[in-house]
Amino acid sequence: MLAASDPQDGDIVIRQDARDGKLVFVLHTVPGADQFILQTRDAAIAQAAAFAKRQGVRVWLSNGDGEFALVEDFRVASV
Repeated sequence: MLAASDPQDGDIVIRQDARDGKLVFVLHTVPGADQFILQTRDAAIAQAAAFAKRQGVRVWLSNGDGEFALVEDFRVASV
């Protein structure tokens, strides 16, 4: 079976957005509403990775066009 190329329930998505004329990075858990707003991409990735590691899920970057890039996979492999 091929790995999913899109976020699944529980995964963390980071997307770039503009708020009050400033570039920000927004985190949310799939499915769900925005949860965190961070000022830099590095901070967003670090925050998302810390949460995803605790939850055993993946971190994705959204390009805004419905396409996603996998950043890190913290799921435990089944044996």
